[in-house]
Order: sequence, then C-alpha cells, then structure tokens
Amino acid sequence: MELREIQLLGTLMRVGTTTETAHLLRISQPGVSAQLKRLEERVGVVLFHRNGKRLTPTKEAEEIYALSKPIFDAHAKIRGRLPALRNQRTKPPVLSVTPALVDGFLGPILRRAGYRDWRKSLKLLIHAPEEDLRNQVADIGLQMAVPPKAEFKAHIVGKTSLVAVMRTDHPLARARELMCKEIAKFSLVCYDPDWSPMGAHIRSAFRVCNVDYEPACTTPFCADVCSLVRDCGGIGIVDEMTARGAADQTLHWLPIRDITEIYIVAFYRRNEAFSAGVYDLLSAILEEPGLC
Repeated sequence: MELREIQLLGTLMRVGTTTETAHLLRISQPGVSAQLKRLEERVGVVLFHRNGKRLTPTKEAEEIYALSKPIFDAHAKIRGRLPALRNQRTKPPVLSVTPALVDGFLGPILRRAGYRDWRKSLKLLIHAPEEDLRNQVADIGLQMAVPPKAEFKAHIVGKTSLVAVMRTDHPLARARELMCKEIAKFSLVCYDPDWSPMGAHIRSAFRVCNVDYEPACTTPFCADVCSLVRDCGGIGIVDEMTARGAADQTLHWLPIRDITEIYIVAFYRRNEAFSAGVYDLLSAILEEPGLC
C-alpha cells in the first residue's frame, strides 16, 4: 500500500463515511469511492461493509489499520510540531565574533548575506566564540587563529597581518618596521597565550626568534590593547585592521617583519544541521552559494 492509500484507509476508519472522508482529504465523494474500490482490488480483500452511507470496517481493515497506527501517530506529531518549527524559522542566526572582526571584517559579509538595510535579523555576540559555540549559545564563530579542535569544523575565510602599536612619541615610532627582538626590549601589552589563540601565535613567533614572550599586561581583546597603550605606553601587538581603526595623533602602528600573518577562521559544531538562516549566513561567510 502506498502512503496516500494508507491515509485514505485511516480516514475512512475514523469518520466512517465517504462524504466526510472526501471533505477531509479535499477530494470528491465519487473520487473516494473509486479509490477505495481500486484499493480493495489491489490488496485482494474487502475492507468495508457498505450499509447505506455508513462503512463498517472488516477484520482485515482493522488489522491493516492497527499495523498503520505508528504512521498516523507520526503524522500527528509532525502536525503538532509544525507551529514550533515555523517559529524557529523566524529566529535570527547567532554569530559570535571577536571585537576586531566587527570593525574591520564583518560588514561586507553581512551585506553579501542580505543584511543590507537590516532586511533580516541577526543576533551578534561580541565575546569568546569558542566558548559560545561550546555552550551552544551561538551557531557560528568567527575569530582569528582558532586552533584545531575535533568538536569544530573550521574554514579559513581571510588573513591579516599583526602589527605593533605604540604612542607617537615612543622611541621606535620613527622606524619603518620592527622585529621581535626590538619589541621585546620594551614593556609589552598583549594577550595571554594560554587563553588566546592569537597570544599563542605571537609567543610562538617570539620563541622562533629566541625571545621571551613576557607581556607586562595581558588583555583578551585588540581594542583593549590599543586603549592601554594609548594611556599607559609600551608596545602592543594587534591585527592590522584594529591598528588602522585606532591610529590617531597619539597612536602609531608599524609592521613586524618576523611575525607571520594570522588567519581569520569561521567555525561551527560538527555534525549539526543548520536552520535556513544559519545556512545562508554561513554560505555568505564562506562565499559559497551552496554550502556542502
């Protein structure tokens, strides 16, 4: 039996007339009678005794209906779940990013994803993307230097240089570029390498140059580095996007020759289905019209 035939049988069993069945299935009453006749011929058994307009199920019909009950139960659950699924469809995607990427990277991605003039909704968390994904409060994470983790699937979506920021009156401010050994002679404002992937990247570069990575002050975000250097001095290491946005008459930035570029990575939990909105946003971040 095909599903539409099981639906016909189940409806007839519940309501007992071809007229009411036709109304519920939105077909004509003669159409119901014709389908029932074809079904009985195909299965080779009489399913209903006719008594005027009423139909009485045979023992064979009762047995088939009992076997089909899980299908009807599943159908009822699906119908009951649909309103919640429709509401879920309207929930905005949740994107967790680090502050530097909001200022220098995220805007073009959102325009590409159809968020121009905010025709769609988005929940943006400016926090710790790895933590937000692990706690299932965000759908997609976007940050620099995400280390490989089995729980996430990651894609490189860009890269940026790391640069040194300092006050314009700093002794190194007139140089054209710097090296780790020169930077290490001054108080460093930077990231905790045991917490921050970017801090770990910088520490690794210092070690390659046989220089100790010992910041005088550690902070989690790039904008904090720039503010602290502006107010208290020293040298900070941040991404170039942040440095460009923070540069003014008091704050200057220079390239660092022996620290490699750092990747910008989009990532999400493995083996998890996306809502349509999350799928569209992730496709735009990865610049893939049909994400696999």
